[in-house]
Order: sequence, then structure tokens, then C-alpha cells
Amino acid sequence: MKNLMRYLLGLLVLIVLCFSCDPGKTDPVDPSNDPCEYSEPLKRGTIEARIAKGGEYPPADPTRDTLNKEKKPYYVPVGTIRGDLKPANPEYKVDKHDPGASQAVSFEEYDEIGDAPNTSSVLPEPSVAENGQTVMTTGNWWMSLSLDGGQSFTSVNPTTIFPNDYGGFCCDQVLQYVPEFDLFVWLLQYVQDGSGQNAIRIAVQNTQQVRDSNGTSWTYWDFTNDALASGGVLDYNDMSFGNQFLYWTSSIGGGANRYVIRIPLQELAAKGTVNYQFTGATTAFWSHVSQNGNNAVYWAGHQNNSTMLVYSMRDNENFYSWREVNINSWPNGTMSSTAADGNNWLSDASWKTYVRAATVRENNVIFAWNASDNGNFPQTHVQIAEINTNSWNLVNQMQIWNPDFAFAYPYFETNRKGQIGIITAFGGGPWNASSGVGVWGDFVIYYPRLSSRSYTNYGHYHTTRRSGTNGDEWVSAGFTYETDGSITPYYVRFKH
Repeated sequence: MKNLMRYLLGLLVLIVLCFSCDPGKTDPVDPSNDPCEYSEPLKRGTIEARIAKGGEYPPADPTRDTLNKEKKPYYVPVGTIRGDLKPANPEYKVDKHDPGASQAVSFEEYDEIGDAPNTSSVLPEPSVAENGQTVMTTGNWWMSLSLDGGQSFTSVNPTTIFPNDYGGFCCDQVLQYVPEFDLFVWLLQYVQDGSGQNAIRIAVQNTQQVRDSNGTSWTYWDFTNDALASGGVLDYNDMSFGNQFLYWTSSIGGGANRYVIRIPLQELAAKGTVNYQFTGATTAFWSHVSQNGNNAVYWAGHQNNSTMLVYSMRDNENFYSWREVNINSWPNGTMSSTAADGNNWLSDASWKTYVRAATVRENNVIFAWNASDNGNFPQTHVQIAEINTNSWNLVNQMQIWNPDFAFAYPYFETNRKGQIGIITAFGGGPWNASSGVGVWGDFVIYYPRLSSRSYTNYGHYHTTRRSGTNGDEWVSAGFTYETDGSITPYYVRFKH
């Protein structure tokens, strides 16, 4: 009889859970009491390696990025009001970096990349990777290599290094350096061909061979859209790594279909066949993936403006999981900011509140995204949510904000000390759309130079990374817009 009662009680609990758990619901109970966590098995694939040597291909004009566009804006719904919708910390200021002044952040190296090709177009979207004297930076359509620690760069057209397959090289490049395996990792995006097939190309090389070949010799693998999904085009990428895996993400068929792929680092370092795993489509709208992870990667979307849908993929599991996490409400209206030259530099981002920054610190993951103004935030700003990855509770919620001008487009990385390095854009009021770096808690963003004009589309990302040789420092790739229509990319290595 006791066993029967236990069985019936267990069955009742299962029935209650089935009816109470709904991954699409917009108003969950307090996550600390919410049993609803969902998972799906990872899918698998295999790709053979290919080799490119010596920059032997003729240059081709890159295809301009017409992707990362939605047929109609997606505004995050309004959820249950939580918190007071007010700033939780002092305002952020901006200041020009002065090597002779006493400032919280020092620039250990700074260089402007004057020979980068195709810089007369908007959307540079720079990325960076560094191992001491060897530094790589990319923009949408170029790669620049320094062999002297960032004091000087030589730029090349990637179409001369790799075969111009599919519909041709496009954009959205991302870089990483993995110290434990001495691997530079280079992600490139190719547009679809006549059959609709496109690809993300992942290329790797060790430091010495990058130097010996002047960045022209690589082992690479092509991940095609039709190997990951039944339809749609791969677009808008990010990349990180942990102890065992390289993680990268792209959307297929629009931002609401976010895929995350992991590849064993040992297999990449061996430069042979790779056996990768990947998720199905996740509703983390255009989300970036977390940096500085050890044994897991995280990404997230907004169920509404007080509930996040947080995804995780742990190295020791062959599935990925997601759950809803309550956070404090944030302003989710239309974003805009009039720059010094009169242009609304946030026009393209007016509704784009997807997660643009993600990093891990101890047992917490930190996400950041653009948010609009309201009665308490006079300008568009950056919201930051710190979430514990064991309890899935909100630990802290902060903002990068100022009453007189806007902040947007954050990117974060945690250093060895647990400090969070930041690159972010700012503009409006007296400023044209520019970028600068800082460290969370100083409430100052330091810029090396300012843009002299603005566009209605700032660009979709810029990058900061933990230094590959000094874990206390960061390297960042940013840019400024010039009056003559050109772009000045820059590289900076900084410390706190």
C-alpha cells in the first residue's frame, strides 16, 4: 500500500509539472521555486580539414553584408514589473585617455591601422586576437597582422588567402587566441551561392606559423547551413572557448533561430577531421555567447522585459538546456540618439535589444544589451544582468548610462583577476558615435580618439579579449568614423 501511495504521489507531481511548465510562457514563477528546466540532445557532425597556403588566390571584391536584417522589427514584450526601473549605480562618464595623467586604465599599446582595405564603407565590425608580439585584427572585409606587438600592422584581403567559395567571402569575421593550445582561430562568413548554400569557415594556426607565413597559411573547416538546418542562411557570428571546446554561434534563417556549435580544441589543434556538436534553433535573438568560460557556454534571449531565457551547454553533457530567469524590468521602447552631426546613430538599432555582451565570472554569467530611455534613464543605455549559473537567480543588475548622451553596443571579457573589461560605443549630445574601453566599477570609458562624423548605422559589434600572454590585461579592436567617409580601425592593449 505504501509503495502504491508513493507511486501515485510521484505520478501526481509529474502531472503538475507537465501542466505548470511552459517554455513559452511570459510570466514564470520565481525561478528559485520554478522546476521548469528544459533540454534537448545535441546533434553531431563531422568535417574533413582543408589547407590554404601562401596567399595564392587572386583578390576578389567581398560581397557586402545584406544579412542580419529582419522583415519587421521585433520589440521585446512588456512583462511583470519588477524593480523600480531606475539606475542602480553611478552614471558612466567618458574621458580621453591621457598617458601622462593618473587614470584608472592605462593603454599599454595603441595603434591605428592605416592600410586596412575597404574602409570607405560603414560597418567595420572589428575583432582581435593577441599572443604577445603577434596580433591579428579583422573588420568586415579585411585582416591585419602585427608582428611587433601592435606597433604596426600589415593588412591583407582574406580572398587572397582562402578560396572564394559558395557565393563569395562576405563579412562578420571573428577572432580568438587559445593560449592552452597556442591556436589563433579565425571565423569567416561566406554568402549563399545559387543553390542557397553558404558557410562559416573556421581556420586555425599556431603562432609561429602565423608569423612565418605572414598570416597566409591555415588549416580550415567549412560548416554549411544545410548541415545544421533544413533552410535559411548562416549569419551574424560570435565565438568563444573553454577548457575543452571552441564555441561559435550563428543564426540560420533570421535572428530568432540561434544555433551554437562546439568543436573539441584538441581536434582543431591536430588539424584533422573534427567531430562537432550543435544545438537546434534557440530563441536567443542574435545573442552572443559567453566569454571566459571553463566548462560551459551560455547565451540568452528576452522572453519579455523582466524575464530572460538563459541557455547553457556544459562540456560534460551531450545536451543543451534552458530556463526562464526573472530580472528587474528595463525600458524596452524605441532607441534613438542624435549625434553631434545631427544623425541618429542608433537608427539601425532602434529596436535591437538582443544580448551583445556575455562573460563568465566565477559561478555567474553576465549578459548586457541595449535599452531605451524612460523617465529615469534620459538616454539609451546598456543594461547588465548578472545571473548565478547554479541557482539561476539574478545576483545583480547594473547599467552603463549617462543623462546627457547614449551608450550602446557593449562587449565584455573577464580577466584573470575577475575584473570585467569593456568596449562600448557612445554618442549623442556633444559626441559623434565613437568607442572606448574601461573596467566595470570605475564608471569611466576611455577613448583613444573620437569620430568626426556619424552614420545611422553604427555597426553591429566590436570586440575586447583577455590578453593571450598577460591574463590581467585586455586587448580591444575599435574604430572611428572620419569626415571624408573613411574608417580608422584601432588596436589597444590596456590594463587596470
